[in-house]
Amino acid sequence: MRHILLLASLLVLLHVAPACANGLSNAEQHFIASLQLGATPQVRYLDANGKPLDYAAFAQQLHDRRSYSMTRDNRSGAAMLRLRPAGAHAGEPGRFAFGRGDAFPPFELPSLQGGVQRLDDFHGRYTLVSFFFAECAPCIAEVPTLNAYASEHHDMNFLAVTFEDSETAQDFVNEHGLTWNVLHDGQGLTDTLGVGIYPTLMLIDPSGRVAGAAVGMTMNDDPAQRLAYLTHWIEQWKRATSSPGS
Repeated sequence: MRHILLLASLLVLLHVAPACANGLSNAEQHFIASLQLGATPQVRYLDANGKPLDYAAFAQQLHDRRSYSMTRDNRSGAAMLRLRPAGAHAGEPGRFAFGRGDAFPPFELPSLQGGVQRLDDFHGRYTLVSFFFAECAPCIAEVPTLNAYASEHHDMNFLAVTFEDSETAQDFVNEHGLTWNVLHDGQGLTDTLGVGIYPTLMLIDPSGRVAGAAVGMTMNDDPAQRLAYLTHWIEQWKRATSSPGS
């Protein structure tokens, strides 16, 4: 219903869009105001493939009966909106398109540890993120590897993110022994990133940008080999991030 109301507003505002002193059209200012992001909003728009758009292009595609996903951080006033593929709904993301150097989307998600956590809570250290859901067999299989890696790297942050609710996430933790910090109800974030294959691993650098990503983990190797693969990926991503010109 919220998206329907916002779409209706856009259809009207598209016809009155003179530029304002701050560089935003009246239409964009009204649209951003409807998102209720506070006094200093920062909004980025993406197309269905994850490529940046200006507001006018975003609004036109929305006018063509597209819908969008959104992930936001109300404290900082930041939001990222991504158009869905034509005919897609929540949980049907576009392709995964975030690579090295891209700003990781803002988020504000509840944690099983209590409270709400945001992207800037993890600035200053590398953060490894695993996207999972409860019935995903490869996600279950990777838990021992994730736990083992985290136990050896106390200089990093570790987040597991699911689109599912707190009860389902807690059952997963209880049944499979995942020791990571788990954030739940993350559908907006997973859709905006384009996560459609699970598990997906992403490394965020200390400044909040993507350092690397990998989809899936082999289930056929012994535990030591899986840990070796994961360690290799992360060290490779870190080297690439810190190298000149990266």
